[in-house]
Amino acid sequence: MRMQDSNVIGELDLEITNALQLAPRVSWTDLGHVLNAEPTTLARRWQRLLDDGVARITVVPGRHTVTELLSAYVDLRCANGAVTEVARILTDHPEVLSIHHTAGSAQLMIVLSGGPRLPDYLLTRLGGIPGILEYAVHIVPDLLFETHRWHARALTADQQARLRELNAIGGTVSAGRRPRTEVDQQIIAKLCMNGRASQQELGAAVGLSAPAVARRLRRLLRDGVIRLRCDVARPRLGLPSAAFLRGMVDPRELSAAQQRLGDRVPELRLITALAGSSNAQLSVWLRSAADLFRVEERLNRELPSLTVKDRVLVLRTMKLMGHVFDDSQRYVRTVPLRIG
Repeated sequence: MRMQDSNVIGELDLEITNALQLAPRVSWTDLGHVLNAEPTTLARRWQRLLDDGVARITVVPGRHTVTELLSAYVDLRCANGAVTEVARILTDHPEVLSIHHTAGSAQLMIVLSGGPRLPDYLLTRLGGIPGILEYAVHIVPDLLFETHRWHARALTADQQARLRELNAIGGTVSAGRRPRTEVDQQIIAKLCMNGRASQQELGAAVGLSAPAVARRLRRLLRDGVIRLRCDVARPRLGLPSAAFLRGMVDPRELSAAQQRLGDRVPELRLITALAGSSNAQLSVWLRSAADLFRVEERLNRELPSLTVKDRVLVLRTMKLMGHVFDDSQRYVRTVPLRIG
């Protein structure tokens, strides 16, 4: 999947980020055993990736959160010359998880976190921003293929298996799915700023002991409230382009194909259910815009019922799950998510 380009990260950095895609909070000591490298070297290289704005550990809403609360994609049609200012205003809204500048009838596509405040946000805050001419809302009732399953495939099968074992959470889903508390939200906010914060650091931030915060974090992950993933700026992976495909697919066919889709179509990042004239949206990362139709062909081989109704090409990503990009697609700051 990688292009040979001086802008693409080196082999060791790719292995580190791939490992953290599979086990975002693995210790440097354990990772050193998997990659056959010195833990201090791995920690130093990771810190440089952070400092250079190349990579981040990202918190994303898990499937339970998406199915429990209203979440949405919103297409924004903006006045000429207003796109940059609208995006700048939206960047600081914690409800706005992601912002994409897109080609087509809508100039921006945003991802909104769910919850009972969603209708009020749409009617008051979003509707009151100067420069927005109109918007279309696409409600997301479910996640069908989650982004935390995507990885760069730079490691051997044995290394991948060892990392997945290290990342295993264990235990059973909480009976009745305990309600989230303000302390849970504080833990999530701290993880948004530093997804590899130690249990001691998390505990100090929320006023709990390290074992207590570890139990809460395990529950949040095990119950699907949040997921952690390692994101690398697309151009540094040799995948500078991205697109969203909206259309219809047989849910039974998709369910049967889920386990193999990631291997057969490695450009596939995410599939969400939609409540509307299309029942699914697929997110893909691409070497170039010209790859879109080749990827679509492979998707059709795996999902014969897939009928694409709309293709939305991403021109630039301005914010991704709370992480804000500069014009060169480097992470520059983080706006912590508010889950629910």
